Amino acid sequence: MSTKKGAPFWGRLFFILSGLVLSAAVSASDQRAQSEERQNIIVVMADDHAQWALGAYGLEQIETPNIDWLAEQGILFENAMSSAPVCSPSRASFYTGKLPSQHGVHDFLSENADFDANWLDGEKLLSERLVEEGYRTALFGKWHATTNSKIPQPGFDRWLSYDPYKAGWEAQYNHTGSVSFSSDGEELDFRGTQSWFLTTEAIRFIDKPSPKPFFISLNFTEPHFPFKGLPERLADRYRAVANEIVKAGGFSDILSRGPHTRTPDDHIEQLAQYLAAVNLIDDQVGRLLDALQGRGLLDETLVVYTSDHGLLVGQYGLYGKTNATNIPNFYEETIRIPLIVFGPDKSIRGMQSRSEFVDLLDLHVTIMDYATAGRISHSTYGPGDSLRPLLNGERETNWRSVQNAERGNARMITDGRWKLVRIYQQDANKLPVDNWYDLSHPLGERHSIDWVPEQVRDRLTTQLESFFKKYETPEHTGRRIWEQPPPNQRMVDDFVCGFMGCTDPNR
Repeated sequence: MSTKKGAPFWGRLFFILSGLVLSAAVSASDQRAQSEERQNIIVVMADDHAQWALGAYGLEQIETPNIDWLAEQGILFENAMSSAPVCSPSRASFYTGKLPSQHGVHDFLSENADFDANWLDGEKLLSERLVEEGYRTALFGKWHATTNSKIPQPGFDRWLSYDPYKAGWEAQYNHTGSVSFSSDGEELDFRGTQSWFLTTEAIRFIDKPSPKPFFISLNFTEPHFPFKGLPERLADRYRAVANEIVKAGGFSDILSRGPHTRTPDDHIEQLAQYLAAVNLIDDQVGRLLDALQGRGLLDETLVVYTSDHGLLVGQYGLYGKTNATNIPNFYEETIRIPLIVFGPDKSIRGMQSRSEFVDLLDLHVTIMDYATAGRISHSTYGPGDSLRPLLNGERETNWRSVQNAERGNARMITDGRWKLVRIYQQDANKLPVDNWYDLSHPLGERHSIDWVPEQVRDRLTTQLESFFKKYETPEHTGRRIWEQPPPNQRMVDDFVCGFMGCTDPNR
């Protein structure tokens, strides 16, 4: 895409003062006027897009020129991680600004007709907070923070998500083909490439005349499984690449899940499809950026690219995220996510990167910081802090030195070298099970280690316990996950077994 920027400030101001912005024909100028104080905000969130599968993060064999351009022109966070690396908890955390042990969504939530509890009842969503600040808001694509995507969620002026009751929850992952949507609560059927359709609808929302700034949550289901059905022009492009990656090592037969193993050829095809899905996303990011530039809004819009969590696509012989193993895992491939921010502030320009630990809870607060012109920079309801000082190139000496994450009764903390995964047991009289890893060791996370320096053990254990003690609530804590109302476990088990090749539906 071209990198030409919009009109100079004084030229825009002249037209604003002259009153031409009152015309519906120049709605983009309306948006430019308000954006001098509060920027438009677009968050593009992929589904299962691991940090390792992106050109800007070092995978040279993949073609992602548009997302890479965002990184070159904006800021890339090297150590962005998911604080809840499975779909529903991660998304619920982003929209609420809270941990699973605060909001209560600890696992994948199935969407079927006999299970429609409102898991975020009583929580205030990011969309509601932005409406209070004068934004018009929209969600396009995947929601999955609760169990009913068909129903528009509070605070969204425009809602285009999936209708799981009509076509089944699996249909939302038809990257090409037929998809049933809920458009502001009404049924809408579409056939084609759904990421193209969602991007088109987002652009239409941008074009709607309004004096208000906009917030768009654009959520692709790519590169989530099934690893099939992607455009052949893309899949074929990556088969040779996947073959090269698999032969380089790190892939093996499936380990402990189910009777079926995957051969190297299986790995190659599924990895090729996964990378093709990322390429498909990149195409749509390019369309979105071109649309913003063509309307003179690129320099007035904060654009974020990220994912809910990472994914194992054959690494260690596993497929999935924290649910790829019977005991929740926190592999680097699972928790590391892309987080790239491009924005109006002139400091957010020019191939910069930051090495601080950051997550989607921080992104939640960052959005509120920009939406309130700096009035809100720290969360009063969760652990997030605004990334704006980091985006502005400031040296934050008080920024955290560790990253925490959780899934159910499992919790993790890492300082970049040492990683602790702590599993709490149902019997409260039993000590938790600790697994330690030295990420600097050649074996990495293939095997836990027995010896850890005493000061490291004490420091990370204390930090993990104090962090969750500060934020968890008795009714939602993951330490006692078996006492929480369960998500539809049958559907969760079926999902995992179908993904991993199980034959026992009770596994």
